[in-house]
Amino acid sequence: MSKSRSFTDHQLRDELSPRGAIEQLNILRRVCHKFTPKRDKHNKDDICICERRKEEHEDYEESEDRWTMTYHTREVISSDFGTLSHGGMYVRLALDTPLEKVEKILLDAWKIHQPLFIATIVGGAKYFKMNDKLETNFINGIVDIINAWLLSSGYNIGIVQLVGHAIHKFKLTNSKKASFTAIAVCKWGCIKDVETITSQDDQETQKATTNVQNSSKNDELGERQRGQWDLEMNHSHYLMLDDGSIRNYEIGDYRTRLVTHMARLNKEHDIFGM
Repeated sequence: MSKSRSFTDHQLRDELSPRGAIEQLNILRRVCHKFTPKRDKHNKDDICICERRKEEHEDYEESEDRWTMTYHTREVISSDFGTLSHGGMYVRLALDTPLEKVEKILLDAWKIHQPLFIATIVGGAKYFKMNDKLETNFINGIVDIINAWLLSSGYNIGIVQLVGHAIHKFKLTNSKKASFTAIAVCKWGCIKDVETITSQDDQETQKATTNVQNSSKNDELGERQRGQWDLEMNHSHYLMLDDGSIRNYEIGDYRTRLVTHMARLNKEHDIFGM
């Protein structure tokens, strides 16, 4: 472990529950409060650029300024964190959360071991299907990596969906615990049914989770709004970034900066992108 991590960090890691540790970190989320009308031929004047309705904002005075997270949103304490129905841990956090705080969430609150290998998995929304041999090689290539982190968008589509299938298949066919950790770095406002999935209502949560797990390349496309994606439910941890907008999956270079930050904790880390 890096010498830069202090004894206090070890105490936080060892003595507090995940919930208690996150509460101490005072994690923030973003709320759009200055209404800025989205003026185009497809929208009425009561929709903000953040995609929320006018009445969901505190400041109704129409701003003609270019919408920015810094100026049009405010920070509030995030109470959206905990455990999903399948056991995955999640937290909703502002898109500009300092990487040092995210480090504490991952290592101290969630108690994930520092990685020896970090793989970032990115790709478009194209649907993939592998033959059995290729799928087996793909699965083995992931699960044989010792103490690795896999970071992805966390949306149940394209190559990330394949990763989810690989993880699920590994759990079904292996009694040993996986030596890798799959971390989704996604956008809170882009996750379909996110309020239900993260709800404490077990019955509703299970229903939403089942819908996600049963979805295929053609399922529910009519119900899903543009800019929304199902959450891939085989990851173990979810960083749900929030800039105050919905149905806008842009997170800039946050995932890349997070990987670089975590890799610098130990110069022996390897970084690999897919």
